[in-house]
Amino acid sequence: MSREQPREATSAVNWAVSPGKPDPIFGTGATRAEKSLANITGLVGAAGITALALGTNASWNWAQYVLAAILSFDVVGGVIANGLNSAKRDHFGSHGETPESFGMKLVRRPILFSALHLHPILIALAFAPTLWWWGAFWYLFTLAGTIAVRRSALYLQRPVALAFCALAGITAFFTPAPDLWEWLPVLLTMKLVLAHSVQEEPYRPESVGSRK
Repeated sequence: MSREQPREATSAVNWAVSPGKPDPIFGTGATRAEKSLANITGLVGAAGITALALGTNASWNWAQYVLAAILSFDVVGGVIANGLNSAKRDHFGSHGETPESFGMKLVRRPILFSALHLHPILIALAFAPTLWWWGAFWYLFTLAGTIAVRRSALYLQRPVALAFCALAGITAFFTPAPDLWEWLPVLLTMKLVLAHSVQEEPYRPESVGSRK
């Protein structure tokens, strides 16, 4: 059996922040493909939770539907947006003397960024107040995961983040949750602990044509 050869490289590690308007959501200089992937994935998540609630005749009012769509779009799309190469470059690269906007300061501080994500608490209060502890638990879990990653040696950051994702999956399976929100802990952990907090090499297309 012949050994499979690696594909020819079409990208290179590049820590230099792209010129242009700062973008705290996707990272400065994000390509069309990067933005589209994050946005489409987020829209699928928002549409999915809305369709599921309608299909199961969930007793939600219009405000709950709006909140569910917004938070789902943010979490599901955020898994992709925070893991984009353009975002990694912006979060962990050298920025020189470029002034930081509030948004850029926020995304470049993973622990603060995670601390401001009150999603589990909001969901528990809005959809199942008796499960308030569920919101508090998963809020503290993702915050603890972010702190653990940022305090880890660089070569351990990804494994530590993956450990928290694995623990989130197992724990969420055995933990009562607000109806239709059983998926949130795993994806929120992926967004904040794995995608946003881990410092990884940012790749950039080598040719202009590949940026489309």
